[in-house]
Formats: sequence, structure tokens, C-alpha cells
Amino acid sequence: MAKSEFKWNKRRKHYAYSHKKYGSKEENILLTSKPFVKKKKKGKERIVQKNVPLYHHPNPNKEGQFYVIPRNYVDESSDFDSKTYNWNWNRNDKRKIKRIKKSRKRK
Repeated sequence: MAKSEFKWNKRRKHYAYSHKKYGSKEENILLTSKPFVKKKKKGKERIVQKNVPLYHHPNPNKEGQFYVIPRNYVDESSDFDSKTYNWNWNRNDKRKIKRIKKSRKRK
């Protein structure tokens, strides 16, 4: 079942664009303000991947540079807040999101 809504992901502490539902699980893409995904290992930080820059945040009231983590996460429906936001992607960002959605790998 296809869907399209923005929610707060309580487990990952980011706003998320939920775009697919599998029973009790939802596939989502995370929004962030950081340009890189970093991981710590043995006291050292390293950059794992670069985030995709957005033209505008889906929330029309937000200013600044925001990014999308180019990965599809699969989380339980209970990991999301019940409140959904009435946000929309900018016209210039829709193609970027579509490419991330296509690169889906189910777990």
C-alpha cells in the first residue's frame, strides 16, 4: 500500500517521510540538517556517506540548508508519533526523493 506522510520518528530522532507500509512496518526516509552521516569506532569518527541536499525543507516555515539521508529505513509503526504534518516536497526535490525510493532494499 502506497502512502505519503511526514511524521516524527521517535526511534531515530528525526522527521521522516513515510512512503510505504508493510503490515505493521513502514518504509521511510529521514530528514536531517547534517551534511554527513558519521560513525564512531574505537574513538575515531569517520564519514560513512554524504547526505543529499534539499532545495527547501518540506515545512514551508523552515529556513536554512537541510538534507535527506539517502537510505530507506524500515521501522515499526509504533516507532512513529501519531501526529502527521501537512508538508510537501518542493518541485525541485521530488526527483531526488523518487530516486531514493527506487533504491529500496527490503529487510
